[in-house]
Amino acid sequence: HINSWGFSKSQLYRINNSLEKSKIEIVELGYLDDKKGSEENSTLFDSVSSVDNVLNNMPNISTKVVMIDLFSFNLDNLPLKMNTKIDGIRLAFHKKDINHAIYASKKIIDLGYKLFFQPMVTKNYNSNEFTTLIQKANDLKVCAFYLVDSFGSMTLGDFRKYINLANDNLNNDIKLGYHSHNNMQLAFSNAIDLCNSKLNRDVIIDSSIYGMGRGAGNLN
Repeated sequence: HINSWGFSKSQLYRINNSLEKSKIEIVELGYLDDKKGSEENSTLFDSVSSVDNVLNNMPNISTKVVMIDLFSFNLDNLPLKMNTKIDGIRLAFHKKDINHAIYASKKIIDLGYKLFFQPMVTKNYNSNEFTTLIQKANDLKVCAFYLVDSFGSMTLGDFRKYINLANDNLNNDIKLGYHSHNNMQLAFSNAIDLCNSKLNRDVIIDSSIYGMGRGAGNLN
């Protein structure tokens, strides 16, 4: 958001090379957006082939992911996983669009991708709604299910409530993710609390270099 997704191929190589050396397990390369995306010198990609062009001669990152905001990319243009270097898709969606998100998720999974299922603004869901959504994620067999603090306003009490709901109801083989924004400077403390929680599953913590991101930014 700071530089309108403007990154040269050499900059992307240096960043990804550093992340690979740092043993970062999952790297999100940018957005897929066929309405606003560009073919080159941008991490707002117009197509999967534009992502693959960037990944040519890139370091061997363990898991390579791109983000799709629901409705921003025509999934009919998403190739089979076996025909691209991308490993997974992080799909972000709003509560009002759950049914569309379920349909899109199934389509992405059927194409062979790992799906990182990200319902935005977790606090908008009451306990029953959240549990119902978790069951839908279980049925889809997603790779990861996320808590998302879209406005950086989730106190530790809120955070632990949703963590416990997710951990108690998710299938054991589904990873639990945390995507934070930092409006109240809580991203780091909540992430530390998650690391110290005794969960029966793997955890994914989203972060960004220098915390750069929309609004108040993300976890550093």
